[in-house]
Amino acid sequence: MISTLRKVIKDKLVTFSMLIIMILIVLATIFTWLNKQRILETTRIKEQGELVKERLSFIFRESLRGMDLGLRGYALTKNKQVLSPYESSLAGNITNLKNLDSLFRVQKLDTALARFEKIKTGIDAYVEVTKKMKAAVERDSIKEFVRLLNQDKGYDLWVLFSPFNDSIVKYEDAQISKAQSDYEAALDWNIFIQIILLALGLPSITYIIYIINKENKDRKRLLIELEKNNRDYLFDPGDEQQQSINLQDSISHSIGNFKKAAEFIKGISAKNFNVQWAGIDQSDQSNIQMNEHTLAGELLKMRDQMKLAKQEDDQRFWVNDGLAQFSQVVRKHQSSLPKLCEEATSYLSHYLKAQHGSLFVRNEENEGDPFLQLAACYALEQKSKQEKRIEIGDGLIGQTYLDGEPLILKEVPAALVQITSGLGHSTPASLCVVPLKYNNKIEAVLEMASFHEFEQHEIGFLQKAGEFVASAIITAKVSTKMETMLNETQQQTEEMRAQEEEMQQNMEELTATQEEIHRQGLEAKGLLATTITILNELPQKIFLKDENGKMVLANASVAKAHNLSVEELIGKSDFDFVDAKTAQEWRNQELEIIKKGSDTYIFDETLHGHTRTLTTTKKAFYIPHLKQTGLLGIQTDITEIQELRKTTSKKQK
Repeated sequence: MISTLRKVIKDKLVTFSMLIIMILIVLATIFTWLNKQRILETTRIKEQGELVKERLSFIFRESLRGMDLGLRGYALTKNKQVLSPYESSLAGNITNLKNLDSLFRVQKLDTALARFEKIKTGIDAYVEVTKKMKAAVERDSIKEFVRLLNQDKGYDLWVLFSPFNDSIVKYEDAQISKAQSDYEAALDWNIFIQIILLALGLPSITYIIYIINKENKDRKRLLIELEKNNRDYLFDPGDEQQQSINLQDSISHSIGNFKKAAEFIKGISAKNFNVQWAGIDQSDQSNIQMNEHTLAGELLKMRDQMKLAKQEDDQRFWVNDGLAQFSQVVRKHQSSLPKLCEEATSYLSHYLKAQHGSLFVRNEENEGDPFLQLAACYALEQKSKQEKRIEIGDGLIGQTYLDGEPLILKEVPAALVQITSGLGHSTPASLCVVPLKYNNKIEAVLEMASFHEFEQHEIGFLQKAGEFVASAIITAKVSTKMETMLNETQQQTEEMRAQEEEMQQNMEELTATQEEIHRQGLEAKGLLATTITILNELPQKIFLKDENGKMVLANASVAKAHNLSVEELIGKSDFDFVDAKTAQEWRNQELEIIKKGSDTYIFDETLHGHTRTLTTTKKAFYIPHLKQTGLLGIQTDITEIQELRKTTSKKQK
């Protein structure tokens, strides 16, 4: 019986051993899975607890602190960029509160949720106060800001928040501690299971050796593939790829390429757009083509695009800065057409580094025969200055006037223009002819020659600057014509007065003299009507006040600014449009101008809720038919020019 039992055991020992091993493996697997679930659960509980504590501390450490810092910085600097901590904290606070609410619901903390609603209400109240503080800063009401700041709503919120935070932190710490204990127990079980599995794993050594040999072959294949990917996606040096490569060399190649990429990006970040990728020869097109789709090639493309964008930004700043400076030159000399043309030509020639410049202005003295007249020049020979008249359509200048588009010559014939100096003369490399337009009407043509080729952004600058010049030329022409007409009117009035005195002295010629006076009076009225028509066409506000400050004469621009017709405006004074105090201040200022003769200044005028920036010239003016000295005023709207100057100043800073 015993011998039979021994034989059975001997015969079935392997089977029993395998059965026991299988049972142990199954049990080990089950326990390992259970321990894994236990570890995952404890880890989740710990992570939730830590996340709740972190989110709670985030409320004061990040959200409220960021709001406070942003508001204080904004109050001190008035710079909206400083508000970024406030705005980011405001957005982060909303997300954080939603996350906390979700965590409390996951943990099924109903009591905490009810208390947390009060905390959120307190936070919302604090946020509303910060919004009021921000609005106070935007209104420049520092007293209101300080008053809200002194209320210290943050402390009130802390008093409400602190007990809640302490209780939640205490609860979460307890949960984390319990989870840690369960986690460690699960790890102990895992260690026990690993010991059993180690004892059972020795027979698998042979299989493991087989696996290792197989992995070595796979690793070699992987390294070759890695080197190929380095060449395909990072950088291809152009040499022949090795069929056998060790791990260290492969990793060194990858790290080297990443270092090159880092140095390249660092150079671009430092605005060094001439940085090169070591190993790429710009003169070797085959090498560049091999890296067209690699990281190195893409970084080179990015460098070139950023270099182009930087160049465009520099050109845009150059144009805006030049226009701001040029507007000052035009405004300073717009009262005199010859001086305006001279200064504008000189400034544009210097700013574009041109060696020659000529400005031809449309002459309309004879309406049936307009022509272009040389009004100013820069570095022009004396014999060229004598040819002052150019007919419409004649030569490059006359044809450019007809075409209305800029003309650029990059191959200038020697016989066309010469740039001269004390040492000799030379042919320019480029010649440009630009029509100067305002409201699609050409008022002048500018010609420039230079030893360098004119670029497209320079031509664009000349076209924009031409709008300023053309507008100022129109103003100067109209002002000159108006002044001439006013002088003629005064002269005719004086002549009429002299004729009236002569009529009183000679009664025998009374009838003939009266007829002459009547005829001249009709001419004067016609001239006055023409003058008023011209004044109404001007964009400037032009008016004439009597010695009592009441309107005697005004053009349509003045009437439009007061929402009245010209007829309704006559006889009214500033007391009819603004409060008595402001009107009296203006009246005192005008009386002072009448005493000293004239004055020019810039001020902001607000009428009917609209504020505009005006440059104003006022002078004492004798009104013949009233036999009193009044005030003549001319106002030009420069609101857009002032805004352009402010924009340019901000970019320069």
